[in-house]
Amino acid sequence: MGRITIFTIDECRFCIKTKAALTNRDIPYTEINIASHPDKRSDMLALADQLTVPQVFFNEKYIGGADDTIALLERWNEEKSYPTALERYQKEIESQPDPTDPRLAPPSTPPIVVNPPPERTDDDKVLLPDGQRISVLDLTEKLLKSLPQENLSYLGLVYKNCLKGLTCVASLMETFGIQEKDEAVKFGQLLQQKKILHHVTNDHEFSDSSYFYRLQPFQTPTILNSYRIWSDRIDQDHMALVTRLAKMMGKITSDATDGDGNVDYIKASENENYPAFEEAVCEIQGVSMINMDDKMKIAFGINLYNLMIKYAFIKVGIPSSNFQRQKFFGKTIFYIGGDEYSFNDLENGILRGNSKAPYALQAPFSSYDPRMKLMVKNVDPRIHFGLNCGAKSCPPVKKFTVVAIEEELRIVASAFAEQDENVLVDEDSNELHLTSILSWFRADFAESKDKLPEAILNFLKGEKKEKLEKMIKNKKKSIKITFMTYDWGTDASKSKMYNIGKLKSKKLSA
Repeated sequence: MGRITIFTIDECRFCIKTKAALTNRDIPYTEINIASHPDKRSDMLALADQLTVPQVFFNEKYIGGADDTIALLERWNEEKSYPTALERYQKEIESQPDPTDPRLAPPSTPPIVVNPPPERTDDDKVLLPDGQRISVLDLTEKLLKSLPQENLSYLGLVYKNCLKGLTCVASLMETFGIQEKDEAVKFGQLLQQKKILHHVTNDHEFSDSSYFYRLQPFQTPTILNSYRIWSDRIDQDHMALVTRLAKMMGKITSDATDGDGNVDYIKASENENYPAFEEAVCEIQGVSMINMDDKMKIAFGINLYNLMIKYAFIKVGIPSSNFQRQKFFGKTIFYIGGDEYSFNDLENGILRGNSKAPYALQAPFSSYDPRMKLMVKNVDPRIHFGLNCGAKSCPPVKKFTVVAIEEELRIVASAFAEQDENVLVDEDSNELHLTSILSWFRADFAESKDKLPEAILNFLKGEKKEKLEKMIKNKKKSIKITFMTYDWGTDASKSKMYNIGKLKSKKLSA
């Protein structure tokens, strides 16, 4: 008996929309949830050549995603070939033999049990003066709301977002109901030991004095995941950790996204779940890449890069000029495993095997840099079709996995190259118009510009591939290669303006 098969994941609004379109017409379907049965994901990739869900099949005929399926069902309504959509399904699909392709077979194994993240430890909690224990997140948020933050001057420098020790003591007494100054000082010293509160230059122990102190979220403003210094357990399933963080970020940005798909990053920063994300992403401070193989480094690195771009858009703003972009990608920092990385360091140092960034004079890491031992040994140029810097000309964000990274990179490369905005083959004029990505990172794809057509051929299919093959075989006429203007626009409806100067924790007095 024939059937409709839908590949889905949990909490996918397009999957829900597609299933609802079938259910509303009383049409049954077989659902294969690739989150519950990850082994079926490779089947979906092979059958549909797509990474997104849902992917829908009427028996063995590939229909497409949500839009394709709903459009087909709406045509059924208009055509009125049968009294109801259900009858059409029964006559044209259900009456056919069962699909014989084993990749369309329903899962024969139980759904996997997703291991929850490891429990947070009680040792990470802070003992309050009244004897209660509180999480670092809750305590930090309480302090952010209760301690006054000022810009204070000393010896020609202005220290931002800080307060004097004596002011802090008074605030701690009021906030936590502490009766004696000495007790408040001891509690301040405990906060300093827990690295929640710091002397602005780390020179003095906390005291009831005029020394300047600052809460950890303000201490290193150019470092993204520095809301706290991580001292809790580390999830050893590093891919699962990044997936959880991406899910948290997805909910935050989704709540700030309008009907046209544009994101209000100011609104995202005010989301009630944003502080929890800021605290959770600090766990990356403890993730070591030393034991990752190349496949895991690539999957982990791309997923983390794309996550941190969104985080940076919220926290430090979006650059609007070439100079600002240079600073944004080179000076916006995040901690991984105790080391500091910029976006350039992660992309060009780790994922590109310590290659020079576009227009850079030297590679990111010196020969003595300890991060050299972490770089990918065999660089895969297809990473450029997975990395998303937030610009409109960037590839769309996808989730990458260790087990299927080869197939996933093949698919994103093919999908990216199929778009005429990225690769345009003009057979009549013998011209090949390429995305600027292939100019900036040409060395990853081909030894020279003239060799790019052969390299690009590997990512093409169908008519576009046939046209370029003809052009390459025509030795009498060389192919003219031009690079298209890169669209640095973003999906932001509202955001902070990135300014590296404003992110410094201190500045010269006026």
